[in-house]
Amino acid sequence: MAGFGDMMKQAQKVKAEMERIQAEVAAKTVEGSAGGGMVTVVASGKGELLRVKIDPEVVRGDDLEMLQDLVTAAANDALQKARELLTKEMGRLAGGLGLPPGLF
Repeated sequence: MAGFGDMMKQAQKVKAEMERIQAEVAAKTVEGSAGGGMVTVVASGKGELLRVKIDPEVVRGDDLEMLQDLVTAAANDALQKARELLTKEMGRLAGGLGLPPGLF
């Protein structure tokens, strides 16, 4: 049964490393933008929106629908980057353990 014990130790190490990576990624930020930078959104690596910056020129216009679309696009861009960051970091964990890509 020593093999099972070793497997359990390895699983605990993987879990601890995953938690460390998730905490590290959560502390990082990514930035998404739309409209050539007219709207910028900053998100955490956890995928939480932290800040929205809107160029005053956009607000001066009377096209509220365009502004809403730009905010949505910038937020989606930031959230996509947050997902990519987590996937990249988890991929490093899998590679470091000799696990097949895409496992995490």
